Amino acid sequence: MSEKTSEQNRGAHETKRARRPARGRGASGAGRKEDRGKDVQEVEWQFDADDLGRVEGWLGEESSGFELVVGPGSAEDLVDGYYDTEDWRLYRAGYALRLRDSGGGGEATMKSLAPSDGGPRRRREISEPLKDAEMGTLRKARGPVAERLRLLVGEREVGRIFEVRTNRKTFALNAAEGNGGTLTASADGEIVQDAAGDVREASGGGETGGGSRLGEVVLDSTQITFGEGENLARLTRVEVEVEAGAASDPRVQRFVREMEASLGLRRARISKYEAGIFATGLSPESREDFGATRVDASLTLGEMAFAVLRRQFAVMRAHEAGTRLGEDPEELHDMRVATRRLRAAMKLFEDALPERSRWLREELRHFAGVLGDVRDLDVQIEEVQGLGGNGDKEEDEALTSIVAALGTRRAEARERMLEALDSDRYGRFESSFAEMLRRGPSVAGTPEAASVNGSSGVAASGVPVLEAAPEILGKRYRGWRKAAKHLNEGSDPEEFHDLRKRGKRLRYALEFFSGVYGEEATAALVKPLKAVQDSLGRHQDAIVAAEMLREIAVGTPRLPKRTVFAMGLLAQRYHAEAAGLRSSSISAGEYRVLVGAKAWKGFEGLMEKERRAGGKPHKKGSGKGKRKGR
Repeated sequence: MSEKTSEQNRGAHETKRARRPARGRGASGAGRKEDRGKDVQEVEWQFDADDLGRVEGWLGEESSGFELVVGPGSAEDLVDGYYDTEDWRLYRAGYALRLRDSGGGGEATMKSLAPSDGGPRRRREISEPLKDAEMGTLRKARGPVAERLRLLVGEREVGRIFEVRTNRKTFALNAAEGNGGTLTASADGEIVQDAAGDVREASGGGETGGGSRLGEVVLDSTQITFGEGENLARLTRVEVEVEAGAASDPRVQRFVREMEASLGLRRARISKYEAGIFATGLSPESREDFGATRVDASLTLGEMAFAVLRRQFAVMRAHEAGTRLGEDPEELHDMRVATRRLRAAMKLFEDALPERSRWLREELRHFAGVLGDVRDLDVQIEEVQGLGGNGDKEEDEALTSIVAALGTRRAEARERMLEALDSDRYGRFESSFAEMLRRGPSVAGTPEAASVNGSSGVAASGVPVLEAAPEILGKRYRGWRKAAKHLNEGSDPEEFHDLRKRGKRLRYALEFFSGVYGEEATAALVKPLKAVQDSLGRHQDAIVAAEMLREIAVGTPRLPKRTVFAMGLLAQRYHAEAAGLRSSSISAGEYRVLVGAKAWKGFEGLMEKERRAGGKPHKKGSGKGKRKGR
């Protein structure tokens, strides 16, 4: 199983905010004692072995020469059930969910699906104890796994995919004390990964004796059962698992290398979970295949429209899990950007899409709105937090009160967002959109019969993209330039906001067509558009922030007077900043380049040249070689 495919969108052009811990529902506080669970970074080497008895003998006889001591083995029988929803929501989130029955109770574990690169696997492992290994018990629990499960799947049914039965022998791997090889008990401290993705050592625990436990060696004889239990797959594995801080210890690395070489062990390429997926014949990744995503000059407009939509829909879905978990605010940002690009593409190509796409676009607008409500508050909270720390105690206290008020709104907005993502309405939208993408374009008539609508500038589905592109992109540019030429410092802020939206739609359109004309050609317009959009985006943020502060001050009872006063001063600061940005935005060099149309004329000439050439590849140096593999 391959690592989840990295997104290929152009979200890198969007302004990204600094990472910070999430707030509200979904900031699960992984690793805290009250969760009755743990959140650790697991580092392990995995090997396939033909004879576990030989491995056990080597551990008892040969392993003392590495400044390490292997403790006596302990045996146990484990029964692990792996679970997911019908649409593989946990897999799509990058996790495997395991419920383990070890005879004395249950344990729920979520492991990240890190790929193997031939070295040790580094995976996040989140776990919590249960009274038994039943899904119903997990559903009612309140630990870190149960909370994440609720966030990721809502009320959807979670079923067992397959079962793994393992006879396990575990040997402690300890650091030797001096040359004596004294065994020591394990410390309780652990390496944990917090919500922001930082790895640290947890407090608590301590050493017994003079040495320390570095990890353990595990010998597993495993059977994977699926279907009615008559189907079996067998594995014999050797695993060396250590704490994150010990993975680079030279003693551990020497031990692993020597064990591998002496016993002829083979590096395992897949985990037990991956082996189970393969054994069952299931293919969760096939559900994510909505069709072709390549964009080049050989396509019809309908084919290109669907290729663009498939890319952006995949990006939106890829960030849904992170948005639900709320551990990294950039996941929400990226999902929101993908919804914007989807809406822009659906508008751009509307005459090449089926009629049902209009309903889907309206539904998408609704869900983009609930995402935006949370993201806008993230931006405002970060902005206000950055104003403190100037040594003014009263100002810092007032800013803290403002952040608290914004945080309350943010928590409420996040609840609404999660309710929307868990709703039947979202489920219908997602499945309908996926079905439309899988069906692809339906061309009514031949390219010769299809005509370009002069009022909309959009061709029918079967028209070659090189024929349709000049009018489609020309209309977007002319609309932007007309609005820009009418702006001055005294223009209403809403006119600046309108220009920003037009600029974003134009930039997205150019980026969609970069696979046709090459990134170098489109960059001459995209780069200055990005600069202008950043400035106008900051302007809009300031306007929104000032209005939001006013609403909070008016609508929140019993706010301290000095907090209300601070809100007023801050709102004035935002209004002044916005006024300055209105002036600087329209005087910037990038703005003048775009309004002057010289860059556009050059690109327009390229489009006409390509149209006449009928999509034939340019010679080397034309910039079109960059399209390959897009």
